[in-house]
Amino acid sequence: MKKLLAVAALLPTLASAASLLESSVNVHYHLSDGANTINTLDKVVVGTGVELTCSGDADLCNVLTAPTQTLDFSANAIRYSYSGVAGTNFLDTQHNRFQFTSLYDGGAALTGVQLTTNIAGLDASRISFGGHMVSVDMRGLQVNTGAFFELGLQATPVPEPASAALLFGGLALLAARRRR
Repeated sequence: MKKLLAVAALLPTLASAASLLESSVNVHYHLSDGANTINTLDKVVVGTGVELTCSGDADLCNVLTAPTQTLDFSANAIRYSYSGVAGTNFLDTQHNRFQFTSLYDGGAALTGVQLTTNIAGLDASRISFGGHMVSVDMRGLQVNTGAFFELGLQATPVPEPASAALLFGGLALLAARRRR
């Protein structure tokens, strides 16, 4: 029984190991009004400090032209901030969204996203996620000075096949031994 408890105690430690720090994340921005489509791609390495600032040389800044926007990643969150002119609108087009991919370098899968924001109209219905990707629909939203959204990411580690086999094999042996 003590061995089984030791294995169970190890599982939360593995779950808390998921982190974006030191990983490479793809930042996409998709804008489409039907006739015209723009898809940007910027690759950032998550560290301390802000990873992407407009104005800058990021591909994203060619679409989001206000020079007062940042994207900051931490171990388990993504924060967008806007400090420009009040009353700026994201176009109400067919597609107008942020998309973040390659999250956790494939070492963990997203199981939940918690949205914190002060942008009117931005709610959980505009967030989609799965596997290693999260998307934020910005169509028609207005931002004011100090506007932000933060995505708190919950992820579960994806064990390597050999590690998973070893864990399940050990649990099976413990269960077999207990039946004796």
